[in-house]
Amino acid sequence: MFDLFYDDFASLTTGGEVTPAWSPDGKTLAFVDGPADERRGWLVDVATGDKSRLVDVGRVRAAITEATGETPPGRGLPFAQVVFTGPRSVEAQVGPHTVTVDLDTAGVSRKPDESLIDTVFGLSDSARRSPREYWRTQPLVDPAKALESGSPDGRFLASTRDGNIMLRSAYDGREFALTTDGTPEHEWRFDMSNPALALIGLLAPVTDWSPDSTKLAAYKVDNAGVSRKAQVHQLKRDDEVVHRYHATAGGVLERYTLHILDVHGRPAVDIDLGDTTDTYPMFAGWLPGGSEVLVVRISRDCRRADVLAADATTGAVRELFSETGDTFVRIHHDFYFGRKVGLLLTPDGEQILWLSERDGFKHLYAYDLQGTLLRQLTSGEWPVDAVQRVADGQVYFTARHDQDRPYDLHLCQVPLDGGEVRRLTEGEGVHSAAFSPAGDVFVDTYSTPDEPPAAVLRRMDGSALVELSWADTSKLDEAGWTAPQEFTVTAADGETELWGTMFFPHDFDPDRRYPLIDYVYGGPQLAVGPHSWSGTFARYARAIAQLGYITVVLDSRGTPERSKAFHDVVHRNFAGGHVDDHAAAMRQLADRHPFVDGERVGVTGHSWGGYAAFRLLADRPDVYRAAVSSAPGFDPFSSVLYECYLGLPQDHPEAYAAADTLPLAANLDGAFMLVCGTCDHATWTDAVKLSEALIRADKDHEFVVLPEQGHGYASSHDSYFWRKVAGFFEAQLGTPEG
Repeated sequence: MFDLFYDDFASLTTGGEVTPAWSPDGKTLAFVDGPADERRGWLVDVATGDKSRLVDVGRVRAAITEATGETPPGRGLPFAQVVFTGPRSVEAQVGPHTVTVDLDTAGVSRKPDESLIDTVFGLSDSARRSPREYWRTQPLVDPAKALESGSPDGRFLASTRDGNIMLRSAYDGREFALTTDGTPEHEWRFDMSNPALALIGLLAPVTDWSPDSTKLAAYKVDNAGVSRKAQVHQLKRDDEVVHRYHATAGGVLERYTLHILDVHGRPAVDIDLGDTTDTYPMFAGWLPGGSEVLVVRISRDCRRADVLAADATTGAVRELFSETGDTFVRIHHDFYFGRKVGLLLTPDGEQILWLSERDGFKHLYAYDLQGTLLRQLTSGEWPVDAVQRVADGQVYFTARHDQDRPYDLHLCQVPLDGGEVRRLTEGEGVHSAAFSPAGDVFVDTYSTPDEPPAAVLRRMDGSALVELSWADTSKLDEAGWTAPQEFTVTAADGETELWGTMFFPHDFDPDRRYPLIDYVYGGPQLAVGPHSWSGTFARYARAIAQLGYITVVLDSRGTPERSKAFHDVVHRNFAGGHVDDHAAAMRQLADRHPFVDGERVGVTGHSWGGYAAFRLLADRPDVYRAAVSSAPGFDPFSSVLYECYLGLPQDHPEAYAAADTLPLAANLDGAFMLVCGTCDHATWTDAVKLSEALIRADKDHEFVVLPEQGHGYASSHDSYFWRKVAGFFEAQLGTPEG
């Protein structure tokens, strides 16, 4: 059951989520729904909500067989999604073939296959125009495959190689260097909003292209003097040592300078930011006419953000506004990796929308292009998540707007000129919106931990037009499914309400007593408690429960998505609220539920979750009996990521001393398993240091070594890891009783 719920959980449900296709005139929505072998297609009139069949399935299947010479599998539509190619025609992919379906006649025509030779040599139309993979460097982590980023006019695709920016022509496929002076130590980069999502096609690359596609805003990154961490590859005949740049707390920080590059070869324009040492300057967007770019500059301690406008022709900079805070105003994970700078330029280029927690919750503020604050757009004891759309004088944004359910996510609306905030989605859970191009309707998809996804078409005022799809859970029920439950407990301060989710074994019996596993993360950049049907942390906790445990995921104080005060508990106190909050939560759950055995509690987590798992075992042996720390970041001095929470170690040595786990080795009383990949340059040294500290303290522990693995594990190593975890917890905590 572990493997089924870990690797194949999605196969146990179908439906509930749709990929919308909008007709050219915007009046019709099309989508495909249902299990793979019985798919059906639907058309929806967006004015009335009337729903009808996309096509006759039998006729289309016969026409596909005739057009391709191959009988499609299953009994339903042999494609998962469509796109409109005309008012009454759609295109779909059937195996290797692209077909066009006439919605009136159910006739099918096959798009001529491109020459295999042309495709192999990159000469076919699709090969020239489709983004290709390349290896992209990022701060702190290994280079990762990303997708080339296309210019707005579709003529060029940008990538990086050997420290330089490369452009490839979509017309003839030829490539040329936009920069030539880059090296691994002094490299050129451009932005992508999330390389990992772009890599798997879930998010289009976002670069710093000018609106007219003639310029690219870029970074020159000076890594000279930045700490380097060794990554030793030992599976070849001879060892290979690679060094990765990895800025450490209080050490030399990479230095960014900003530039405007011209695709026609004119000299680069240097943005005049002065000395950028110990700052993080980031492009935030182009004005519609391309005359200026917006820049957000974050101070090294993350307590100041400056919003600037830079002339794209001269590089001259003018300051618009600044924000300072007693604690962090932005955090590293947002601007280091996701480039979530919290700034959006309105489509007309006349206003800036800025996210700020200055009043205690994250809200939207509108500024003009001279830096004058026009108005605070949202307010209240709930935080804005992100702006989704600005159109017709309205700002559409996601927010945790329901104060009774603070982790639910809703789509809301507020007039750009100021006014009442309206919630547009209804029902508990996490909602996401897919807007029609015309902006007159949106697809609302939502779920909770115990209710699978459902999709509804709504007007822009939030009123429901028609239900589109809801999940079929019959296979899940056959597998023996006990739905998870959200819960609340009281934090260690005796006042604050904490939220979490509890997962059960598939054969759960409330008359038995189960060991309790706390699946912990604790990193202050994420709220991890699952409040929707799916998610990374739900996957782990759900699968662990199938080994015969009650598993919980909890968000303690010191994490985001609540108030600023809730998050600020981590300020200068990295263990923050999570040690005592988690311990208090386990006690309350054991007292509340007879099926929870409070004397058999374990904890496990990955990365900063590995840190938290060890801290919980070492600091609270009265609660926790056993812990597994995977890829653990134990040493606060080892990474710059600690600085926005703790400050610099030179200035706040006491905060770093309190966060350091190595002195806690002597306190270890329970059973402990340490797991790490040998090529995880960010945490391998931390794991070795803690193991040595435990040995010197004469503390028995297990150290599971995963050869050649980085911060994430390959499937074979991941399977081995979970087998070790299962055996460890069974030996230390036992099995259900009664």
